[in-house]
Amino acid sequence: MTGRSFITGFGVFTTIIVTVIGVGIFSLPRELVSAAGTDGWAVVIMAGFITYFLIYMACKTFKSNGYNKFSTILENNFGKILGGILAVGFVLYNIFTISIGMRIFVEVIKMYLLEKTPTEFLIVVTIFSGIYLVRSKLQNLIKFNEVSFWIMFISLDMILLFTLNKTDFTNVLPMFTNTPYTYLMALKSAIYSFAGIEIIYLMGPFIKDKFNIKKTAIKSIAFITLFYAMIIVFSLAIFSKEQTKILLWPTITMINSININGAFIERWEGVVMALWVMFYFTTFSNIYYLSSDIVKDVFKLDDVKLSSALIAPVIYIIALYPQNIAQLYDMSNRFIPPLFIYSLVVLPIVILLFGKARHVGNRGKVISLLLICIILTGCWDKVEIERTDLVSIMGVDAGVDIGKRKESKNIKPTDPLTSIDLKKFHVTFGIPDLSKLEPGKGGISRDRYLDVDGYSIQDAVSNAIAKSSRSIRFSHAKVLVLGENLMKYPDAVKEAIDYLQREPSLNRNMYIVMSDGNAEKYVTFNNPIEMSVENYILGMVESDFKNSAVVPITLNDFLIQMSENGNSIVPRIVIDENGNTIKVSGTFVIKNFTQKGILNSVQTSNIELLKGILRGGKKMIYLDGHPVDIRIDNADRKMRMSQKDGKLIFNIDLDIEGQIKNYYTGNEALSVSKLDQIQQDFNEAIRKECESVVRSTQRELQVDPIGFGEYVEKYHPIIWKQIGNDWDDVYKNAVVNIDVNTKIRRIGVTR
Repeated sequence: MTGRSFITGFGVFTTIIVTVIGVGIFSLPRELVSAAGTDGWAVVIMAGFITYFLIYMACKTFKSNGYNKFSTILENNFGKILGGILAVGFVLYNIFTISIGMRIFVEVIKMYLLEKTPTEFLIVVTIFSGIYLVRSKLQNLIKFNEVSFWIMFISLDMILLFTLNKTDFTNVLPMFTNTPYTYLMALKSAIYSFAGIEIIYLMGPFIKDKFNIKKTAIKSIAFITLFYAMIIVFSLAIFSKEQTKILLWPTITMINSININGAFIERWEGVVMALWVMFYFTTFSNIYYLSSDIVKDVFKLDDVKLSSALIAPVIYIIALYPQNIAQLYDMSNRFIPPLFIYSLVVLPIVILLFGKARHVGNRGKVISLLLICIILTGCWDKVEIERTDLVSIMGVDAGVDIGKRKESKNIKPTDPLTSIDLKKFHVTFGIPDLSKLEPGKGGISRDRYLDVDGYSIQDAVSNAIAKSSRSIRFSHAKVLVLGENLMKYPDAVKEAIDYLQREPSLNRNMYIVMSDGNAEKYVTFNNPIEMSVENYILGMVESDFKNSAVVPITLNDFLIQMSENGNSIVPRIVIDENGNTIKVSGTFVIKNFTQKGILNSVQTSNIELLKGILRGGKKMIYLDGHPVDIRIDNADRKMRMSQKDGKLIFNIDLDIEGQIKNYYTGNEALSVSKLDQIQQDFNEAIRKECESVVRSTQRELQVDPIGFGEYVEKYHPIIWKQIGNDWDDVYKNAVVNIDVNTKIRRIGVTR
């Protein structure tokens, strides 16, 4: 290695960051939200302060030992044998960490990208890529880190900007409602997310500006802390607390949920996997080099190339040992905490308390290393498009055996699969017939259909693959239709939702609708207007921008609502009396995973208005025996809550702006008194409509689609703790006062 000091301050800064922020960033929101709820971001900040002291101790260790290499420091302080044993223990921690990380890395790659590629092959390729980087000298590793830093964080920050249209930052409320014990337990997971700061032991002897090592290290910890907090806040803002808890990798799902109409990138799996490779490979390569360098020094080997080759089989064995993802995380939770404490807490303290007192560039190798990350995201699985069915619409109905609960309970876990023939779900897949896409015939083809039965949705998918002899992909699905009959069986609904949550290939931006009757007849509906029924339904649902009678809900939103309390409202589609067209007619109300009732179009529009999400629409009142249409251009809602005589009192203020679109010839609207009269009548009509729909949700449907409970939980957490378990009864007796203030800004081009 030429030159004793060649690492700049920026090299130290970026190397610490890209080593610490590995693939753990993709699961960190789940871990901390599960431990501390909406205060997960605050726990990360606390952990950042603790990590500052850990890296301060590491810097102090270097300074008090003349900035020697870590293995030399241990040997000088504890002797050759004991120092070597301590060094090997430190190396084992690092090897175990990157091995567990490698298995997680490979499992995600297989889940989202390379389903058919053997796990062993992916592990071997990753290890050999790391060996190549380790063999290329420390200077090139630092350069690789500097370049990777910009690629990783500029890309991820830009992606987060694309999620802003789906965020609700009030989901981080309430704040600071946990007990001190809860924060203390959550701190354990948060501190472990800063593993990787030990990379300072590799760089210390080669840093140019040794005087400012501590300052640079502190800046890097501050960056990591704020970045972690930002990711957790965004996860909460998009998924809410309950959904974040159950997602294995919320950050991946968050990126996959991006939907930008007309964007250059339509499917984001490739972007996710490119980032996944970068985030893991930087951590892996840096820790791998650190471990190889210490092994080389302890065992007096000639070159780090040999030590890296000796470590490789150990990494392979540990990475391949867990039988499944559950065992993988169990191993991580059992072994990493004590090893972390030994390596980053105990060892530096022992050294401090009981111890004795030329820059060569290689652009070609750096570029090659970056290409490794790109190549690893390539499509190694051979998937021919003509052998793949790209599902565009999917319908799920109750199967003929869905009511046979006794038969299901009598099936034992040890019974052979051949004895299980329950048709619990009936699933219909709509698949574009790509063979019909020929020059001159347009860009949209009619669908062909597959309908299958199964004891689960996954079983139905397997049966569909067997029936069509093709693989099935859901990444392009646009619409999911749930049959009305399915919603009579809450246990089956829970099973269906569990599948929808677990399946990574599903497009979380597809819309959910419920059908009046069986979903199959809607999926297979021969529409004279549109060639594909999914585009027709999609157009109706997305008309919410113009039509307030539709409340569109994506799969992501639906799963969030159902995971929180099993309640939701879903657009209802029906076939008209003549059987010619499909139309949206109000919404189905779901409570406790069961259909509770139906809201008509007017009630649906008022629900949107009361929720504060109305994007536009039309309202009508009668004046002097004539209809007056008013188009709503903007609506704003403010809510306040108080308590009186043991009852909750909600006061809702609705501020509406609009314009007259229809009056009647012979009368002039252009007068202050006339406009005031129209506004007052409109205010009264809207108030009565809203009060009516609130009473309906309180007494008849006994469901809270407006979000009163969510408001209390976020802004009055102390009260919520007292009443949350009895919310149905509390909401039923709550008083809701509504005040409407309408401003008609325009009346058209006539008086």
